[in-house]
Amino acid sequence: MTARHRLAAGTALLLLATGCSIPGTGPVKSGQPATGIQPGTRLYFLDQHGTRLAIRPGGQREDLQQTLNTLLDGPDSAETRSGLYSDLPASGSVQATATPGVVTLRLSWPAASLSPPAIQQLVCTTEDAPTTGPVPKVAIVSSDAPSAIQQQCDLHRAG
Repeated sequence: MTARHRLAAGTALLLLATGCSIPGTGPVKSGQPATGIQPGTRLYFLDQHGTRLAIRPGGQREDLQQTLNTLLDGPDSAETRSGLYSDLPASGSVQATATPGVVTLRLSWPAASLSPPAIQQLVCTTEDAPTTGPVPKVAIVSSDAPSAIQQQCDLHRAG
């Protein structure tokens, strides 16, 4: 055995004996295991960085129309304290109609009056609301846009 081989063997033996110097910890309590989508109503509001998800706790998620109605009510006091706000009009309504693969939102106000962040609030909330099947495409219809305008949530875009 050459000196080089002896040095390599000695180094390997030393590494095996010392390990990686990270002590074992055993089991660590860190809360409940992940179980999928957190229960509650998933709403998208705005903050200084853009569109942000807020989950209202609850045993069940609201259906699509209830979720949109809750979104239009705006952030609750805790959400407001955390810096969330809505850019949607204070009055008006959105009626959701779901067909396989598409949800059509009929707005009671002109779509042109909505800022791009307000549109994202509607679209992201709609895409994340309970529906059957895959994430639906969202079409917006209003008095100034009688032909449906397809929209997609920027936060959900792939790639």
